[in-house]
Amino acid sequence: MDTIDAATTAGTVRGELRDGIAAFRGIPYAEPPFGANAFKPPVPRDPWDGVRDCTAYGPGCPQPSSPIFGGLGTGEDFLSVNVWAPEGATGLPVMFWIHGGGFLMGSNAGSGSDGSTFARDEVVLVSCNYRLGAFGFLHAGHLDDAYATASGAYGVADQIAALQWTRENIAAFGGDPDNITIFGSSAGGTFVGELLGCPSAQGLFQQAVIQSAAAAPLFGFPARYAEAIAEAMLDKLGVPARDLHTVEAARILKAQTEFMIEKQRGEHPACGRMIPFVPLTGGDLLPQPPYQAITDGVGKDVGLVIGTNRDECTLYALMEEMGAAETGMSPGGWDADPAVRRAILDVYEGTQEPGSTITPQVSMDTDRAFRVPALRIADAHHRAGGATRVYQFAWRSPAFGGRVGASHGIEGPFVFDDFSLPITKTLIGDEMPQNLRTAMHGSWTSFATSGDPAATGVIPLWPAHHPETRPTMVFNTKTTVAEDPDGERRSSWDEIDLSL
Repeated sequence: MDTIDAATTAGTVRGELRDGIAAFRGIPYAEPPFGANAFKPPVPRDPWDGVRDCTAYGPGCPQPSSPIFGGLGTGEDFLSVNVWAPEGATGLPVMFWIHGGGFLMGSNAGSGSDGSTFARDEVVLVSCNYRLGAFGFLHAGHLDDAYATASGAYGVADQIAALQWTRENIAAFGGDPDNITIFGSSAGGTFVGELLGCPSAQGLFQQAVIQSAAAAPLFGFPARYAEAIAEAMLDKLGVPARDLHTVEAARILKAQTEFMIEKQRGEHPACGRMIPFVPLTGGDLLPQPPYQAITDGVGKDVGLVIGTNRDECTLYALMEEMGAAETGMSPGGWDADPAVRRAILDVYEGTQEPGSTITPQVSMDTDRAFRVPALRIADAHHRAGGATRVYQFAWRSPAFGGRVGASHGIEGPFVFDDFSLPITKTLIGDEMPQNLRTAMHGSWTSFATSGDPAATGVIPLWPAHHPETRPTMVFNTKTTVAEDPDGERRSSWDEIDLSL
């Protein structure tokens, strides 16, 4: 194996060099967040002597087992970044990937988030690990003041620390610290929105891409829910609040899993109905819900691309049919007046495409949970003076008899131009349209390079967002601009409050 070294502020790291691309994996940016460091902001990594081997991925955050994220090692020393860059690069744009996984699972390791395709196209790719589940989002400060700083948002604090590491070190890998684009999908997209609306993250990145964000937390996660969750977890752990940091990771993970199962059975009603471990708003790190902060102008200097997939909730509908626990994206996850819900569903039934395999109910759930919140964030960013662009991923997979459609997460392989994950073939099938691969990956790298996703000509001119005309880049086998796609459906939500 050929290797290559780079100097960071904490010491020298050694990566792998293959086919002109340098890959550094598992570079620590903070101390392990356990023991004295648990439920506190991340502590910068102590310097090391000699050369640190960074040719293999580091562990991920301890998490529940999952068939999607299975096979990834976990451990306590997981606050690390990976970097891919062309050999000999200088001053290249940087893209900073935040992985998804429902706020509970995932890591920056393995297939699906390999940055080689970005390095191939003259972009430096950084991906980070951060605290998940109770480790990252327990409102421990409600239990004891010792945990008050960044309480309920420790995982976001990790992401900020990783961005600070990137600003300080990326020039040594060939990147431009003044041209960083953050991007993420699903929960990763939610975190991009959280950072966009986070005052202490401003200046750490210049552009942002929000893909299919699980949007409810961006409109605020009430403290009353976070407090009830913290109390329920402490009761399960059976320790005084002051000793919370002494509890081993395995016990916390076991208590988290038991709590999640109980919550899915309808227990703990005071904890709310959505995923419990999401970033707390109203604290010191996120003083406002990100949507409100963006409305007030936080993040207006950051160029924004935001969008969703046309049929996000097909994935959740299929999961529930197969006996998976309720996701919160189903009709039962929305506490609305039945008459209001019926009136909106009538609009979807009246605008159903003839012969469509996507039901009106799934389309309504998609818009409620993903598209409409994303459009409201786009409107807020635009009205605050930001440069905003909106997209829709509309290519429908033929898998499962066409019932997958343009499901949640299906855009990811096209963005990374990487179809190596087994689940990718299951959801997409054997035929991946090459022009769509070129359009998605090419426009993302173009946006990172110049601020204009259409600059390289891989897609048509992409107009800036405006709430009256709503120009939308529709990614399909033929990528085109449409004004206010599915506008009648969208407008049926105009008077609906999306906050929890």
